[in-house]
Amino acid sequence: MIAQKDTIRRLVLTFTFFFGFLSLLISQTARAERILIPIAFSTPDTGFAGGAAVIWAIPNPEAGENKNDTLRMFGFLSQKGQMMLAVGSSLYRDQGFMLLEPSLSFGKSVETSHGLGALSSADSEESYETEFVNLKFKAGWNLLQDSYFGPTVQLQNREYTDLTEAGDLRNYLAANNEEAESTRVGLGVQLKRDTRDNSFYSQDGVFSEAELLVFDDAWGSDYNFNLFELEHRRFIPLDSRSVFAVQAKIKAASGHVPYDQMPSIGGAQSLRGVLQDRYRDEFALSSQVEWRRILTDKWGMAVFSGFGDVFPSADEVSTSELKYALGIGGRYALGQQQRVNLRLDFGYSDALGDAEADGFNVYFQVGEAF
Repeated sequence: MIAQKDTIRRLVLTFTFFFGFLSLLISQTARAERILIPIAFSTPDTGFAGGAAVIWAIPNPEAGENKNDTLRMFGFLSQKGQMMLAVGSSLYRDQGFMLLEPSLSFGKSVETSHGLGALSSADSEESYETEFVNLKFKAGWNLLQDSYFGPTVQLQNREYTDLTEAGDLRNYLAANNEEAESTRVGLGVQLKRDTRDNSFYSQDGVFSEAELLVFDDAWGSDYNFNLFELEHRRFIPLDSRSVFAVQAKIKAASGHVPYDQMPSIGGAQSLRGVLQDRYRDEFALSSQVEWRRILTDKWGMAVFSGFGDVFPSADEVSTSELKYALGIGGRYALGQQQRVNLRLDFGYSDALGDAEADGFNVYFQVGEAF
């Protein structure tokens, strides 16, 4: 484990230097638009939090119309003790023939567990703390127009640092043969299609992505399991200021799946109104629709709804305990060329059958939900 930790530290240091060098290069590019965002936000899962984000966007006409090379840096501290630093980039090379997407995040998280399954109860809520490092690298080649196919590599290190108030989770981890600290190494493939007119605030086009990751001890993973995710987004312009946005997601896991890697629903990017990762199991389905309207150069609004649930397997999908959510939100544009929005969403969730829901929740964040 010590050797693994040393390797992870070296990789984190390497990626940090890489992103630092990359940010220096991008910041010196005359065409780069830099968006500096002091951040104050709130979700039910973090409480109030503060930090900053920096986004550089450089138009890359050689890669295609509406294509940008981007670099994103983000960090925050929260009322509940969470801390995270994250950097990521999307870089087109060889006149758009290759797309490189490295990312790095690490920090400390205070999370809640409600157990597994569609009928997990609010009374079973437990709080626990973790520390994590997540490195990911994706490379894609433009085999078809606006489509990229290639390998993906993911390295995770996660440690449960405080399970004092999480007796049920502690028992589950022991029964599932999960250690307090573990390293997961996944290799896989990904296919992406992106015809959006803008990656920050899309008003037209399609984004689709499929990814399969295999974690195996043959390449250094502590657990052997598989993860599959399929996402599709469609943006339909209604007029010059309105767009109808649709998102659908499938997540599936198999093998010796760590608790935190179980497919889940809920959160600021999923069913707003449902708490982050509120429901977990080995198969998850969710969908959202949203009407977005630009009111002025700076202000906008959105009305949204969604539904979803988790299941033990794809063979056991049903609507008997379906969760659904709806809400309304306001938008304020932070960037001039790229419309990066500060959003305030009010979401309400409910459920069918004997399932519980989380009622009313508020989300204050940067960027659209999808």
